[in-house]
Amino acid sequence: MHVLLISQYFLPETGGTTNRVASLAKGLQSKGHDVVVITAKPSHPEGVIWEGYQDDGLVRDEQEGIPTVHTWVYADFEKTLFTRLCSYLSFMCSSVLGAVRERGSFDVILAFSPPLFVGLAGWITARLLNAEFVFDVRDLWPDLAVAMNELNGPVKIGLARWLEHFLYHRADAITAATDGFCESITSITGPDTPVQRVMNGTEPEVFRRDEAGKKLRKEGGFDDRFVVTYAGNIGICQGLDHILEAADRLAEDRSGVLFRFVGSGPVKDDLQREAKRRGLDNVEFHPRVSLDEAAAHMAAADALLVPLADHEIYRSFIPSKLFDSMAAGRPVLLSVDGEARSILEDAEAGRYYPAEDGQELASNIRWMLDHPEACTEMGENGRNYARTHCTREAQAERMTAFLEELIG
Repeated sequence: MHVLLISQYFLPETGGTTNRVASLAKGLQSKGHDVVVITAKPSHPEGVIWEGYQDDGLVRDEQEGIPTVHTWVYADFEKTLFTRLCSYLSFMCSSVLGAVRERGSFDVILAFSPPLFVGLAGWITARLLNAEFVFDVRDLWPDLAVAMNELNGPVKIGLARWLEHFLYHRADAITAATDGFCESITSITGPDTPVQRVMNGTEPEVFRRDEAGKKLRKEGGFDDRFVVTYAGNIGICQGLDHILEAADRLAEDRSGVLFRFVGSGPVKDDLQREAKRRGLDNVEFHPRVSLDEAAAHMAAADALLVPLADHEIYRSFIPSKLFDSMAAGRPVLLSVDGEARSILEDAEAGRYYPAEDGQELASNIRWMLDHPEACTEMGENGRNYARTHCTREAQAERMTAFLEELIG
């Protein structure tokens, strides 16, 4: 097969989306298929196009052996509805132009959402190039945007839902991250459109960094503390304020607990100001780092946080961070009910607490401090479960088989 992947986020940027798309591209290549990725010029999360990609035209290169075309995108650090729309619409247009300018024909156009406009770019490209259009859904939009209060008003929401239904009905096939997503999509498309669950998954060997974690603990001067780490995007949908509440509650009676944030995002400055206002000396903030360094920070932890905000929609989500945290071999503190909780409990890899509940988070950390042997066992359980059930390689094989069956 000749497969064109369209994703607004890809290497050399880091993050769950880029790593997953790269794993999928490599999986397709390993089965003998030709792959090209169309993506935006890197600008995330700073909102400025990176040096080396600032030319007006297309930038062609190889990212980890994957032929990649970087197209122009509107970039702005300020994340308002207007600036996001400008970013999404600019990439939608430039990605179609970039795809059409690529030489050769394609059998499949695989477009990754969110944002929804990437799906529209995929559909247009598939029609222009006479290829099958497969729509990959990682988050349910516009429901998520409404839940995050990024989208409001009946007209805006109505238009977004129209676009969502338009794309679902015109896709030749759809893949989605969870069973809940698949059920929601099938309720719109009916039974005639093939819908396949393909989870996010992880790369266990990337997160097996125990020695690097020990070194980081020693160098950081927190070798004798119980470290609770959140590593990832510091955004609205994660609902991170309650972590500071837990830190406040534990500051006096469990002074050995240290909370570490590793990453960047739109609410990081607010969290730092709130931590300073509360006078929390048991909270640290660290910059965004490469995947390899993030894995070391995760290995340096005694427990890893996987939170989402308190909203009904998140019960259908499985954060990719859950798989990475289990692969790191550390017990997980999860505040996502539904499928994610079922996976955690099936793996016996950590403890669940209600979303945005700082008191319950503090109580679970106290339990972990009092049960160190159980924590070690949960960490090993998670690592074994991730290696057996949740690898990106296995998910790439699942996607590849689905596309091969579609093409026949």
